[in-house]
Amino acid sequence: MKKIAILLSAVFLFLACSSSKELSSTRAENRKLKKLAEQAEIKKAIESRKYIIKVNRLYNGGARYDLISTTNFVIINGEIASISLGYMGGSFGSRRITGINLNGHTNNYKMESNETKGIYKIQMSVTYGSDKFDVYLTIGNGGYCSIALNNAYIQSVNYQGILVPIPDSKIESNDKKDRI
Repeated sequence: MKKIAILLSAVFLFLACSSSKELSSTRAENRKLKKLAEQAEIKKAIESRKYIIKVNRLYNGGARYDLISTTNFVIINGEIASISLGYMGGSFGSRRITGINLNGHTNNYKMESNETKGIYKIQMSVTYGSDKFDVYLTIGNGGYCSIALNNAYIQSVNYQGILVPIPDSKIESNDKKDRI
């Protein structure tokens, strides 16, 4: 009787282990598929120029500052760019600058894609009136992004953040509201 009980428990243990391997492999496949879908969504957002970069870090002069990503962002929506970023660094004017707030047009937009490394490099100028910022983005497949900002009146500064695609449905619904 003991042998039958041990044999049955061994069979149940074997079946339980084999089914958990199947579950873990399906979970791994699901994670992989989800990651690929996110990468495709990020690629589409970059190529269509419709994305938000939520900035969470500022680097200047060897120092690192943590930022709140809800109030520090770069939005690229076609030809329009909105930049709202904290700033720590020197300014070359009469007033001290503590933030960068700009709504302008993108000019000289150049995008390079390196498929083997999974990196996009974007260069653009954002202008509003006489203000001009040169913006350099390096974006990974996962959406992680580094930003370098240059302007004649401030010291060059670098930021880090994460790219979030702008859904097409939100843009369409806002357009409909504007028409009504």
